[in-house]
Amino acid sequence: MFLRLALGFVYFHFGLLKFFPDLSPAEVLAFPTLGQLSLHQIDPRTALATLALLECGVGVLLIFNLLPRVTFGLFLFHMAGTFLPLFLLPEFTFKIAPLAPTLEGQYILKNLVFVAAGWTVLLPACRRSATNDSTPPPQSTDESSPPSGSAQ
Repeated sequence: MFLRLALGFVYFHFGLLKFFPDLSPAEVLAFPTLGQLSLHQIDPRTALATLALLECGVGVLLIFNLLPRVTFGLFLFHMAGTFLPLFLLPEFTFKIAPLAPTLEGQYILKNLVFVAAGWTVLLPACRRSATNDSTPPPQSTDESSPPSGSAQ
């Protein structure tokens, strides 16, 4: 439970910072990455606000332990996106690729710990949720109804 709460609070806090210009250190990477992904068709501030909303949403879902499968999907989608600058912007993320990451590259690579934490917290919750969803409803024990297959 503590790992889930910690991950949720970090997610929410990092997302909240993105709503305010120049507060998030991730802006340096987020603006050019989101620009390349959208082929520069989306305003960078709008894209960053959408990213902030996604991160805050994942944080709230983690904190309150809601919708584990939805949370896991959003989490994996977001985490995949956080690694994109390593490939789209290697000039920002590496001094010498792949052995010497810049501070920004290290910021991204630490997300491997987030992936491990999210996997540890969310995968078991998804499995429990799937098991609960696939359990058939209880059989009726109403004695007044005839057994199935018999004529009245």
